[in-house]
Amino acid sequence: MLALWIGLSACIASPIAPADAAQHAPVATVFAPSPPPYLPGREEDARVADLAFRLATRAALRCPVTVPALGFALQHLTQFELPDRAGLAATLALDRGPGVTLVVPDSPAAVAGMRAGDVLLAVGGTPLPPEEARDLPFVAARAHARADAILDRIDAGARAAAGGALSISVLREGTTLSLSLAPRPACPSRVHLARSVQRNAFADGTHVFVTTGLLARLRGDDEVAFFLAHEMAHNILGHAAVMRGGDVRRGLGRTLGKSGAIIRGVERDADRLGALMMHDAGLDPVSGAQALLRLDGGMLDGPFGEHDSPAARIAAVRAAVAAP
Repeated sequence: MLALWIGLSACIASPIAPADAAQHAPVATVFAPSPPPYLPGREEDARVADLAFRLATRAALRCPVTVPALGFALQHLTQFELPDRAGLAATLALDRGPGVTLVVPDSPAAVAGMRAGDVLLAVGGTPLPPEEARDLPFVAARAHARADAILDRIDAGARAAAGGALSISVLREGTTLSLSLAPRPACPSRVHLARSVQRNAFADGTHVFVTTGLLARLRGDDEVAFFLAHEMAHNILGHAAVMRGGDVRRGLGRTLGKSGAIIRGVERDADRLGALMMHDAGLDPVSGAQALLRLDGGMLDGPFGEHDSPAARIAAVRAAVAAP
C-alpha cells in the first residue's frame, strides 16, 4: 500500500507536458491468463478440496496424529470405463501416470508450480508403479485401491523428507519437470466428491465422501464445510472402530438403549470437533449448521435417530465455539 501511494504522489508532482505526452503515453501490458487450478468440469471438486484443505491444515494442532498435506487431487486411468481410456491416454497422458485434476490455491502444490493436467511420474526420485489393471474392466474396489496406493506412496515420500521438501516429477506437455513441495501438517482424512443424486455425506475411517446431490442443496461455504468438518471429525476421532464395536447393534433397534447412546455420543463429538475445525479455518459453524433446518430425510433425526434434533445440534455447535 505504501509503494502504491508513493507512485501516485510522484505522478501528481510531475505532470507530463503536452509536448512530451506522446513519448510518455502508457504502454498496454498484456498478461498471459493463468491456467485454471482445475480441469474442465471439476469446479465442484475444487471447491470441496479447497475447503477440506483449509479445515485439515488450520486445525492440525487439534489432531493427535497429523499427515503431510500437499493440496492436489489425482485421477487414474482405471477410474474410468474401459472404452474411455484410449481417449484419456491420448488427451491427458493418463497411461503415463495419475493426472492432476485440481490444485488447491496457496497450497504447497500451488506454490511449487504444479498445474491441473500435470501427470505424476515419480515421487522422491522413485517412479510410480504402472497401473496393472488398465486393460481390465472398471471395478470400483480396484480403482479405489489404486488411488489409495498412490496416495500412500506420496504420504510416505513426504514423511521421508523429514520436514524438508518432497521432489515430485511431472509430465507437462511432453516435458518432464521436477517440482519441490514443502508439505504442511494436517489432520488426516481423504475427502472426495461423489457424483450421486443422493443427499449424503459419510466417513469410513479413512475417507470422507460428500455427494453432488447434497452439495446442490447447500448454500455457501459455511454449509458445505459444516458437513465436511463433521465427517472429517469422525475419522480423526476414530469413530469407525467405535461403530464396529460389539455394543453397537446392527439393523433395527440400533438407535435404542446403549447402542443408541453410543451412536448419538459419537455424533455429538463429531459436531463439536467439526465446529472447532471450522472456527480455526475462519468459517462460521453456526451459520453452516443452519442447513440442518432445511434438509430433510436421512440426515435429520429425533429422539430415536442417530443424531439429535437440528435445533439441539445448532445449540451445541454454538456452545462449542463460544468456549473453544
